[in-house]
Amino acid sequence: MTEALPNPSRRGLLGALALAPAALALPTLLAAGRSMAQAPAAPTGAITRHRVGDIEVIALADGHGAVPTSIMVGLEDGAAQQAAALAHKPHDPANLAISINAYLIRRGDRLIAVDSGAGGAMGPTLGAWQNSLALAGVDLADIDTLFLTHTHTDHVGGMTDASGIRLLPNAELIVSEADWFFTHDEGVFASIPKDFQGNFLAARAQLAPYAEGRTLITMDRETEIAPGVTAVPLPGHTPGHMGLRVVSGSESVLIWGDLLHAPAYQFSHPDWSVGFDADIPTAIATRQRLFDMVASDDTLVAGMHLDFPAFGYVERRGDAYRYMAAPPDLGA
Repeated sequence: MTEALPNPSRRGLLGALALAPAALALPTLLAAGRSMAQAPAAPTGAITRHRVGDIEVIALADGHGAVPTSIMVGLEDGAAQQAAALAHKPHDPANLAISINAYLIRRGDRLIAVDSGAGGAMGPTLGAWQNSLALAGVDLADIDTLFLTHTHTDHVGGMTDASGIRLLPNAELIVSEADWFFTHDEGVFASIPKDFQGNFLAARAQLAPYAEGRTLITMDRETEIAPGVTAVPLPGHTPGHMGLRVVSGSESVLIWGDLLHAPAYQFSHPDWSVGFDADIPTAIATRQRLFDMVASDDTLVAGMHLDFPAFGYVERRGDAYRYMAAPPDLGA
């Protein structure tokens, strides 16, 4: 399904980071965006359920924020206005609205959390992950696995409480070894601007209580983490960025992590990227390959920055693509 890449060396990671000095900067940018936009009320959470054969996949809303539109690499305002109109979304030349989602996979007595949202430290419009879990009828202690698509702080922010105590007491952490290495490498840390080093430290603090007993998986192949649930390397956004393919019988869904951040623009322009993609050319190539694959296969997709309810389909539209939100699964 994806092309395998070798495990990156420290030199390779530093080279990738040099392509995007703003790597891991989303929390900082979200804060900047909030200062320019009126903050709505705190989110209470929301869920959407989908059945994939005998597996239930639940989208969990964590909230939303705003980042400066200038973080888009390649964006041209006239083309952006046209893309937003085709997607039936507003175009704001100053701020870009970004949704943040997580997912839960339930099969029998297995409960797999996929990311944990941004947590409460990134502002009042984020941090609804626990509320969404409660709406799904799930207790934190019931989750046996926490799979991270990557280690950016808007994906790991719900792992611990304010005292640094793990909130998922019975969950095994599964993350790519490339991202674990990237986040903890002192050479990488020293190479990034000091304004962004706090995001590294915040991610390390969230990961630390889960370090013992963690499972690190490789980027050079796909890895089944549970029956019907397979980790898929999707390199570019981070060196160890991964998605999950969930298959049961003839049905499937691909949770593609941060394959894109701006649904208003990137389906029409998959060659537009964001400044916090660690390796922008690879991120673009991965996005274009995945768009082509899921459009050809009519695959249900899910993503951490798709507009909630965060399930849908990708269709070809000329030489670009179009996103169609999936209808509600009333039987879920």
